[in-house]
Amino acid sequence: MKISRKNIFILSLLFFISFVIYEFLYDPFPVKQVNHVQVMKMVDQADGNMVRIPSHYQGYQWYMSKKKNADENIERHLKEKGWTLTKKEDQSYFFEGVQGNIIVNSDIWKKNYTIFRFPEGI
Repeated sequence: MKISRKNIFILSLLFFISFVIYEFLYDPFPVKQVNHVQVMKMVDQADGNMVRIPSHYQGYQWYMSKKKNADENIERHLKEKGWTLTKKEDQSYFFEGVQGNIIVNSDIWKKNYTIFRFPEGI
């Protein structure tokens, strides 16, 4: 079976187009060394609660929540640890507590999830 140049070109073009579509449609998971599929399953099974991502990547604690529950989850989670939400600005949450002030940053991932980045030790 002889493969023509035309067939090789078409296969190469399909591969390239698939790669480009994958890169644009699927945001990379910001926490390295973690299986994002497992984390998504954990969040989907958490009944709307926030889930801790098992990583200390870049010196942070990471949590993920469904986007629709994100604001309530972050506020409730830190309130249980003695922190009070003082302000929300764009994707940042500002908290006060006996230990001082902290900022928790968040990012929307795949349109349905919010990933939170906490300082370690909170």
